[in-house]
Amino acid sequence: MFGLFLTRTLTAIDAALRSAGASAEQPLAVIGDVRLGRALAERGRRVVVVDGDRRKLRRLAKLRRGAPVHGEAAKLPVSDRALGALIGLGSGGRDDWQGVLAEWSRAVADGGALVLVDRSEPAEMTRRALCAGLAEIEQRSAGRVVVTSGLITAL
Repeated sequence: MFGLFLTRTLTAIDAALRSAGASAEQPLAVIGDVRLGRALAERGRRVVVVDGDRRKLRRLAKLRRGAPVHGEAAKLPVSDRALGALIGLGSGGRDDWQGVLAEWSRAVADGGALVLVDRSEPAEMTRRALCAGLAEIEQRSAGRVVVTSGLITAL
């Protein structure tokens, strides 16, 4: 998904996580991009990479700070409120985005961050973040990618 823009995307994600107060010690899930998960682990984050492709996950077997997990975006193999943050890719192009965002929100602790990375229109990603119930929404541009983040609130 990223190509040459991985560094810009990582910078925008790091800024979103800092703004949300997510520490490097809190578990973080990356859904939908193995390379992004590896890069965040290399930056000192505790990363759980969730992907449906077992071959891609085998390459991550030696993550120093994290683990590869086989699973699907719409049904995460993660306990309720187990994560300090979740980075999800590709929700902007999904017809089932409401269910996916609800599932991603379920896995993040109250006050944790949900970071949406997508190539969709910024206004649409903001709308989806609002519909998912995120608070303190922020948006950053990273080349062609939009990074939309917000806090999970259990109201």
